[in-house]
Amino acid sequence: MISINVIGDMISGSYGNTPFSREYEKDIYDQMTELAQQADEVDTVEEYNKILAEFSLLTTQDFNSKAHILSFLGGVSLFKDPAGRHYVQFDDGDVIDVPLPEVLVQRFIYSDAVGTDVTPLYKLWMRWLRNPILHMKNSDCKGDDFTKRFFEFIDMKYVHPKLKQELMEEHGLSEELAETRATMYQVKITKEGLVNAFKVSREILHKYDTETGEEVPRYQRTFNPDTGEIDSDGLPEHVEDRLFEPSVKGQSGDAFYCEGANGYSEPQHFIKVGCTHRLPSWEMVNTNDNQSCVKGLHVGGLKYIAWYSGEIHNIFVDPMHVGAVPDSQDGAIRCLQYFVHSSLAGVNGSIYHSSKYAALTDEEWEEMKDEIIAKRTNDIEYVRLLQ
Repeated sequence: MISINVIGDMISGSYGNTPFSREYEKDIYDQMTELAQQADEVDTVEEYNKILAEFSLLTTQDFNSKAHILSFLGGVSLFKDPAGRHYVQFDDGDVIDVPLPEVLVQRFIYSDAVGTDVTPLYKLWMRWLRNPILHMKNSDCKGDDFTKRFFEFIDMKYVHPKLKQELMEEHGLSEELAETRATMYQVKITKEGLVNAFKVSREILHKYDTETGEEVPRYQRTFNPDTGEIDSDGLPEHVEDRLFEPSVKGQSGDAFYCEGANGYSEPQHFIKVGCTHRLPSWEMVNTNDNQSCVKGLHVGGLKYIAWYSGEIHNIFVDPMHVGAVPDSQDGAIRCLQYFVHSSLAGVNGSIYHSSKYAALTDEEWEEMKDEIIAKRTNDIEYVRLLQ
């Protein structure tokens, strides 16, 4: 019998009565699983022993050489150097000389092992390397910690209480199995490498009379003249026509741009679906990872939104706009900018694709990289590899 398990960045198991453990490599793993299948189908001891002998050759490795982990996108690969660090290498031999954090490496390996496309993880990593705050923290020897924090945030899990309860009550699952099936990543990753996270706001239910300046209800309820029951709350058909503000700060704190077809030309404290929300500069984002509840636009995962009451928005964040990942365990990050693409408060009138927002931030990178090269000519090669 041959058993194979992938744990972290290792392949372990046994063949016959012999245990083994070696570093994960895609080609080796595929060969091992093929031999394991053949071993289950043989009819003679001679055939079985021949397969075990062939399998044993795959369990050894040279720890002083570079290990190829996996390939994707027709030539991009992930490899591990003799010191145990993982890097991205291109088909022309160029290497991005920044090691991947272990939690991201394990996500790569797990996704590859179960047949999930790893391209979003790669693009997430490349967008992260564009982050100007990462470059700043690298110069202060804090870049590795910042990177580790961010990718641990990406990898955070959440047990959805409602789903767990449904699985137990309606489908008869045990509590342990229901919890396993109700466990999900707190945030998602789009195919372009953006973070699909959440923002909590509260709706602004008043407006000001244009003639008197007095505060009046934003929406007018209508009632059935016969029964007195509410016919309508007067809400707009589409959520883009509704107005929100930050759930904690409201109309206080630093103002930010709300840019889009239905946005505002000057910084305000308004949140609207279909708009990019952006602080005027990085100076308005506290980038200290050891401080919480400070300056910056706050977004987070499923655990984060459970801490607050209000309207929940689905948002896109480019990793290059993340300024801090605080110590607090509420699953929040601080950033310079995010895009609101939908809301649980209502129905969209338009569809907002992640690819369009990714294209906008790619344009921003085109401008940023020229500035980086102008200031630090030794970064030309690094910038070139992040195309």
